[in-house]
Amino acid sequence: MNNRTDTSDIVDIETLKQIVHEEIEVQTTKATFLELPLEFSLKQSLDELPEKDNKMVTIVRIPANIHESDKMFYEPQVVSIGPFYHGKENLRAMEEQKIYLLRDFLDRYREIDIKVLVEEMRLLEDRARQCYAESINLNSCEFVEMLLLDSCFILENAIKWFNNEPDRLKNVRWGTESIFADFILVANQIPFFVVMKLISLIQADEKKSTELLDLLVQYVKCFGATRFLGIVPFQVKAHSLCETCNLVHLCYQLFVPNWLSYQIIPEHALASSSRQRQFSSFKLCIYPQLNQGEQTNEGKIYVLPCATELLQWGIIFKPKKPPADVLDITFQHGVIEMPPISLDTHTKTTFLNIVAFEQSNGKNAILPFSSYVALMENLVKTSKDVEALRQSGIIYTLNPSDEEAALFFNHSGHLSVLDFSKHYFANLFREIKCYYNNRQNKFKN
Repeated sequence: MNNRTDTSDIVDIETLKQIVHEEIEVQTTKATFLELPLEFSLKQSLDELPEKDNKMVTIVRIPANIHESDKMFYEPQVVSIGPFYHGKENLRAMEEQKIYLLRDFLDRYREIDIKVLVEEMRLLEDRARQCYAESINLNSCEFVEMLLLDSCFILENAIKWFNNEPDRLKNVRWGTESIFADFILVANQIPFFVVMKLISLIQADEKKSTELLDLLVQYVKCFGATRFLGIVPFQVKAHSLCETCNLVHLCYQLFVPNWLSYQIIPEHALASSSRQRQFSSFKLCIYPQLNQGEQTNEGKIYVLPCATELLQWGIIFKPKKPPADVLDITFQHGVIEMPPISLDTHTKTTFLNIVAFEQSNGKNAILPFSSYVALMENLVKTSKDVEALRQSGIIYTLNPSDEEAALFFNHSGHLSVLDFSKHYFANLFREIKCYYNNRQNKFKN
């Protein structure tokens, strides 16, 4: 009896071992099957990536933490350009207007067949997709249609404005300015080479193509640079637009100084005294301690006193008349001279998106406009600072209150990331802070 029991127990144990072994094999097989799809899916994702190239993305979204704080400055209110806001419910009304403008465009240039336009846009599809910082969830037909409609919409708007032609939205007072405001949003863009291709298709003659490009530049000047600060924009030649990324980049080129051109022009070759002064100031800002080796922490000025505090210690603000450009800011003998700035909804949108473009574009290492924003953020902390600068003729608040204007400058500073040892106004920061400290010490003693 005991022997049988022992034999039975042994059989049961062996059976249990076999079951456990089989279960382990099943679990191992399951794990293998679970891993294989992940490996395959990752390989498939790698295979789907476009071929490697040295091109940088030129169209990006605003970071979520900044975008969510005030969407109205970063999201289109009237018209979608490009894929990021394509198909949004609140923008669909303008999609119908795009068809009307396409019809006007084809009527204007009857020698061009729509089939040719579509084929040429299709040839640009892959290159255009690579300009965006993320994958675009539009199929080929949808993407090509978007390129054609949006590029025609931009160009036809500019032509109608330049020729003062009748337009379905011409009598809508907010129409023209609101459309342009949407044209220069960082995330609401198509590549500029698409617009240039459209121009080359309708104007085979190089001279006429140049005239159309100049017309587009005049359009951006009118609603962007000139209206923004009332200053004379820089001249942008048509032949140089081949390196322009999009419309917000064109606006940037028109009123933010091109520091590379200053770097290569010999100082003695500059004709005007204002440009001579500007070039000298530029060198000081870029290389504030050229012969002193590496800068110490004491040399880096991160924070300036606000406008009301500077006024308390005898520093005066004066509007620059006339300013050479938006960054024509000087400090001498206790006087800060700077271009006046007017604020309304549209100019604030331009302001913030110019900053966002500069921060997302790595070509301009010294970030001149971001440096300007950092200066304004330091000067304006509260509504009292806005009031002080308004009374000094520096700030004109057309719509916002002083409190809203102060919040705007505080918000704009969140966009700017700077190396405070060598940004555009590094030397200006240092001179103001040094003068301020000397005044304080003088009165304390």
